[in-house]
Amino acid sequence: MKKTINITRSLLGAASLSLPVCAMAHEHAAADGSSVPAPAINNGGFFRLEPTLHLRLVHGSTSLPADEVGFGGHDPKEDNFNFQGFEIGANIYAGEYVRGFATVNVFKNDGEDFDSEFEEGFLKLVNLPGGFEVRGGRMLARFGDQNARHLHGWDFVNSNLTNVRFLGDDGFAYDGGELSWVVPTPFEDILSIGFGSAVAHAHHEEEEEHDDDHDDDHDEHGHNEEAEMARPEKNIIAFRYQARFGANDYHRFRVGGSFLTGDNGFDKTTNIYGADFTYTWRENGLESGGQQLRWRTEWLMRDVENDEGGFEDSGFNTALLWEFAEGWEAGLRYEWLEGVSDPELAERTRISPSLAKRIDFGDDLTGIIRLQYDHDDIDGHGTEDSIWLQFGFDWGPGEVR
Repeated sequence: MKKTINITRSLLGAASLSLPVCAMAHEHAAADGSSVPAPAINNGGFFRLEPTLHLRLVHGSTSLPADEVGFGGHDPKEDNFNFQGFEIGANIYAGEYVRGFATVNVFKNDGEDFDSEFEEGFLKLVNLPGGFEVRGGRMLARFGDQNARHLHGWDFVNSNLTNVRFLGDDGFAYDGGELSWVVPTPFEDILSIGFGSAVAHAHHEEEEEHDDDHDDDHDEHGHNEEAEMARPEKNIIAFRYQARFGANDYHRFRVGGSFLTGDNGFDKTTNIYGADFTYTWRENGLESGGQQLRWRTEWLMRDVENDEGGFEDSGFNTALLWEFAEGWEAGLRYEWLEGVSDPELAERTRISPSLAKRIDFGDDLTGIIRLQYDHDDIDGHGTEDSIWLQFGFDWGPGEVR
């Protein structure tokens, strides 16, 4: 808890000192990967920090057995109150060529104390010749549709099942470097390749230590450990190509292909492949207001080598998100995971209708209320049902990505 308080004070202190030295207007990456203008606080100044704050709380009820099925690290999993996360971050600007971002997530699991996790902290060089950018530090890998987005950027209360199983309970983050190239084509496309080692999350380490205390006499890995060890851990290579285009301002498309490889917990290789597609229709085109419809679909496939030879599995998710009135969005998500012999990797489907209301309070402060129902069908568990009511707020400009 002391660690959490110290990190929080440091970030907030740095952010508050930065306000007098804010500079010109600029562009940030929005949750969907697009660029949106952020308001300038001041004109002039070589260095500035822009603070960001995001909170997500959930109250609900579920029949899912929290100790028997896979959940995301910030997914609600307990009846009643769930403190998903309080994200404290800051955008970093230094002159014309240096950008950066850092964020800490403070969270609380049921029956445990508050804890914190340093999720991202990187600097990047921009405006380089040839359309190149270089990024280094701790980063959420540019992989697929959701992985590079933090909790507050999710379209639903919980993480996509494919991300949890293939990329990890908290998504896939790595310490290393990344080179991106804005490809000179008629489309808005970018090619990225990153190298590094996967981040070991603190609560995962605690669970493994707990298992080791009780299983020192066992040579075989437990089922939960098998699922964890299948994920890449070191010698990571992360690749993504993404293109955006459209026939006109009303119809826009985004397509992406991703590849992730690395040495897993068995000291063998895991390869993960992904493809995603998003279609967006806006009633008023690039003008503000009006209805909006998004349809996104993502497919992931994994090839795991282990001590028994290995296995392959795959999964996909698809979602429709319709903003039918100002601030009101209805969503419907369907997900499927292929099963393998390990009980922790059972076949699973989930359907999630949702209704969300966003409230604009002005001065970069917005609130959100989201109601969501989940119906799970898990091989070996039967059907399970959950209902969640999420509350949150977001303050500050878009994040540097």
